[in-house]
Amino acid sequence: MEFFFSDNIIDNIITLDSQESKHCSKVLRKNIGDNIHVVDGKGTLYSGKIVLITKKKCEISILTTQKNYNNKKYYTHIAISPIKNHDRLEFFVEKSIEIGVDEISFIQCERTLRKKIKLERIRKIAVTAMKQTLKAKLPKINDVQLFGSFIDKCSNKSKFICHLENEKRKNLFSYKETIIKAKNNCILIGPEGDFTEKEILLSKNFSFNPISLGQSRLRTETAGFVSCSMINMINEF
Repeated sequence: MEFFFSDNIIDNIITLDSQESKHCSKVLRKNIGDNIHVVDGKGTLYSGKIVLITKKKCEISILTTQKNYNNKKYYTHIAISPIKNHDRLEFFVEKSIEIGVDEISFIQCERTLRKKIKLERIRKIAVTAMKQTLKAKLPKINDVQLFGSFIDKCSNKSKFICHLENEKRKNLFSYKETIIKAKNNCILIGPEGDFTEKEILLSKNFSFNPISLGQSRLRTETAGFVSCSMINMINEF
């Protein structure tokens, strides 16, 4: 099964943009009359028939609609410090979406080396990863925001901070009951130099529980999708 993406839906007609249209008609050799599947990024899967193909667009007449397609019963939010190597940052986004993240926020910490990200490029990668894994809902991608501002506004029910400071930290699996009950979890992942002691103390004031992801010291992007995977395992097994 191949998914296409479009949120341009008017009067039972879906319009694919030029990039999606090229992939549909030139790469996959789809023709007028062929049936295809389209997702809107909001959780709905459409099945339809191609009724128009031009150089810049394809139009699809909707035949069936499936709302809340493959929706999960829990929500995973990863807030991560942007790393210096943007390719590795994009790798994190791609793999986290494949695993099943619902929201990604980028946080600027005291030791963060990269202050800006290529947000539009990251969102395109997110769309591709969503289609690749046959999902209909596009994860929310938030631009860089200050650490203090983020933890002040974070509204997830269960909140964790993953750091390497020498204090007693429970493994994320130890919070299994809390995570399952909350169904809405956020994990903070720090920069390559880790969170500062001040940031860790501040996070505790906002009810973030310190956690460990195991004995190995992980790269920032690795910690991001490992924590996402652990949340999935807790909820699904």
